[in-house]
Amino acid sequence: MESKFKISQVFRLVFPTILMMSFMSLYTIVDGAFVSRFVGTDALSAVNIAYPYVNFLLGTSIMLGSGGCALVMTKLGEGKEIEAKRDFSLIILFTFCLSIAIIIASIIFIEYILKLLQAENSLYDYTKSYLFYMIVFATPTMLKYVVEQFLVAINKAKIALILSVSGGILNIVLDYLFIVTFGFGIKGAAIATGLGYAVPALIGLSFFIKKTSLLHFTKPSKNKAVILKSCSNGSSEMVSQLSSGIITFLFNVVMLKYVGEDGVAAITIILYIQYLVTAVFLGYSIGVAPRISFFYGNKDIPMLKSLISISIKLVFLISFIAYIIIISSSSLLVRFFTEPGTNVFKLTMDGLKIYSVSFLIVGILIFISGMFTAFSNGRVSAIISFLRALVFESTGIVVLPMFFGVTGAWLAVPIARLLGALVCLYYYKKFKPIYNY
Repeated sequence: MESKFKISQVFRLVFPTILMMSFMSLYTIVDGAFVSRFVGTDALSAVNIAYPYVNFLLGTSIMLGSGGCALVMTKLGEGKEIEAKRDFSLIILFTFCLSIAIIIASIIFIEYILKLLQAENSLYDYTKSYLFYMIVFATPTMLKYVVEQFLVAINKAKIALILSVSGGILNIVLDYLFIVTFGFGIKGAAIATGLGYAVPALIGLSFFIKKTSLLHFTKPSKNKAVILKSCSNGSSEMVSQLSSGIITFLFNVVMLKYVGEDGVAAITIILYIQYLVTAVFLGYSIGVAPRISFFYGNKDIPMLKSLISISIKLVFLISFIAYIIIISSSSLLVRFFTEPGTNVFKLTMDGLKIYSVSFLIVGILIFISGMFTAFSNGRVSAIISFLRALVFESTGIVVLPMFFGVTGAWLAVPIARLLGALVCLYYYKKFKPIYNY
């Protein structure tokens, strides 16, 4: 029994989940690289236009996973093991049923969804093809994220990592087969991603069948409040993902207006790079959140304070390192998607110089939001995410280009995240006496 964490212990705690989330982000990045290289930049733009729908799926699953983990792990910390297992079983069952309902509704209203996403002209057929197959694979997509978060919560982070890496490798292999070898085009990318989600989702579920597992399937709870509480706890994650979809949509509209389809391809590449950066911090938060919930439920204040204090320092250090790596290797990263000398390459390089400043700030935003989710304070987490993305970023993307053109769009995100950091600081100080961190 210890009274505080060591930095090495925290690294061991979060390293598997950081790798896990990084490989998850590679699903999208690899799709983008294969599509851009072997189908074309118009197809890459179409993937980005369809991505707000994918954000909705991811947001729903991360909401249920992170919110549900906070609820279940807090009950385990309080010694309510039977109740925790029944709640866990209900969350998995609800995720499955919800995904089926989403698939049916999305197929029925696919034309309306395409219209909402502004899929028009030469990008329409590409977007529809990609979107349809992402809809078909909604169930494994949602289950994968929920299952892997619970695996992390019960100290099986290495298994979650292996599943994520395996799914990522499978995705890469299938991308090559479906796009390059068989010539399936953009639908091949969607099918490869869907199968890359399905395999780890099915294998991950099998780990919760064993009765010896800390959490395992049992008779689901009939308490509807469990789902409502899970959604409330994880609402910030849902807001973050939905906001990401809205931000992507707004960027697409602005880029089409000011620089055309090449601009959409450029922001797509930058967002891919951002996915990799934010995946690191999401992985960190997922790694420490169950422990925060457990120590809070167990009233272990010294360990709680130690974990949060070290985490804040590490998040700032990782942010600085990530920024330096992105800036120093920006040309190589962009070349992964498009050739030097093209208009897309130039637009991307110009935008990345400005946009990448936000990578210095995004880590602390993700961690503080995740920390409040771990405390089962979904309201504060949601407020932080809502203000940062839906208010600050959306407003900046719409307003700043009116004065600074496309440069204004690049500036919007760093400015919004700086304002978001001030909001985090306010809530961090306000709730410190309440949660004793």
